[in-house]
Amino acid sequence: LFPYTTLFRSLVVAVLVAVQEGPFQGAIVGFCGGMLMDIVSPQVMGVGAFSETVAAFLAGMLKEFFMTYSILLPVLLVFIVTVLELSVNQLTLLMLGQESLPPFNVIGVILPSALYNVLAVLVVYPVMRRFRFTQKEESLILAKPHGR
Repeated sequence: LFPYTTLFRSLVVAVLVAVQEGPFQGAIVGFCGGMLMDIVSPQVMGVGAFSETVAAFLAGMLKEFFMTYSILLPVLLVFIVTVLELSVNQLTLLMLGQESLPPFNVIGVILPSALYNVLAVLVVYPVMRRFRFTQKEESLILAKPHGR
């Protein structure tokens, strides 16, 4: 559809996990998804994992600043974080001396990728909410020692 865009966007899943479960869980999913994307891409190994980890962690931290829990929160966060992730990815590749890569292309690459990820959120978010794991509070109650 667009250049530099794959059908499966692991960043979308990482951001949704960060919104639902927290920044650390989102960062772990971002790292794993980014590493999988690095394995199949021709770029330097670890750059995608780094940029997706930073982006998912930031999404988990940013969710605390918004007062809504509707679908608008993940849509807005995915748009913002996609722009950030692609920028961090390109800056990291530039620092590593990857001269053969194209420069920042906001209109042709970054914005279409962000819009594509927003469309992916509209499909993935309802599915993830339906199959959400049990609440963290329940597991903490079971882990507390009795007595005292």
